[in-house]
Order: sequence, then C-alpha cells, then structure tokens
Amino acid sequence: MAKEEESEAPVPAAPESKPSNPWIPVIAVIVLMPAISFAMTQYVLIPRIQGSVAAQQQAGAGDQKSSGPATKADGTKDAKPNFSYQFDSVVVNLSGAMGTKYLKASFSLFSSDPNLQKIITDNKPHLLDVALNVLSSKTMADLEAPGSKNLVRNDLIENFNQALNSDVIEQLYFSEFVVQ
Repeated sequence: MAKEEESEAPVPAAPESKPSNPWIPVIAVIVLMPAISFAMTQYVLIPRIQGSVAAQQQAGAGDQKSSGPATKADGTKDAKPNFSYQFDSVVVNLSGAMGTKYLKASFSLFSSDPNLQKIITDNKPHLLDVALNVLSSKTMADLEAPGSKNLVRNDLIENFNQALNSDVIEQLYFSEFVVQ
C-alpha cells in the first residue's frame, strides 16, 4: 500500500518559462543590418575600390609616359589632337521592309591621323558605298534590339577601316539616327 501512496503523490510541475518574444530577432536584424552594411562599405569595399583605381592609374601613367601624350611641366597633359570628318544624311531602306522602312543617319568619324580629311575625301565614294551597305543590311528587329546603335557603330568603324586598309578610324559618333 505504501507503493500506491507514492504513486499517487502529485509530481511537482516544471517551473513555467516565459515564452520569448519573437520580435526581438526581427528588430535586431533591422537595426544591425544597416550598421553592418555601412561598416562593410566604409571600411572594406571603398578602400578596395580606391586601391584598385590607384593601381590602374599608376599602370596607366606608366603606359602614357612611353606612348601617350606629353606631360607639361605643371603636371597637366597635352590633349591628343582629334581630327574629324562629317557624313551628313545617309538614307537607306532597311532590309526586309520591302521599301516601307528607312534609316537616316548622320555621323562623324574621328581619328588621331592629321591626314584624315585627305584620306576620307580621296575615298569618299567608296566609304559612302560601305556605309550604305552596312546600314541597309540592318533589319527593323536589328535596330530595335538593346545596344543596336553600338553594334551599328562598330560595324561601320570595322568596315571603314577594312576599306581603307588601315586602322585610321578610331571612333564614330552619330549626330542623327532616325528610323521611319
């Protein structure tokens, strides 16, 4: 019978613990993340970027001393001369449009070659034909694609240099580019 009394004795209940507030971790994240982001940006990312830029400038300065523009006594650099030639209003029908869509473009060619005017003038009919062929080979879908002007620009530069048998043309800028 003693055993029955022991088994009926109430078992002391475990001490009740307070339920923890689930908002504490959320608030900690909201407060700590901006602080951590600021510290990482200020003390890790920005110094790395500055170091990379400084290294590139030093490497670039070494390259410019050997082949770039001359540096004046006050530390400023002489501007590299740029020579240009303007092509005005080149109009072509777009490929695949059955004559209903056209492209009108005006652009300038730039080079560091002081003979650019003479080179272009002597070869203008050939270069105009090259421009007409490159521009008229484009479709409406080609011109609607992102970055299409850069592709057209690169195609024109590449084809002009190929037609001139040298890398005379360094840059091309559009002053007019209308698709109708």
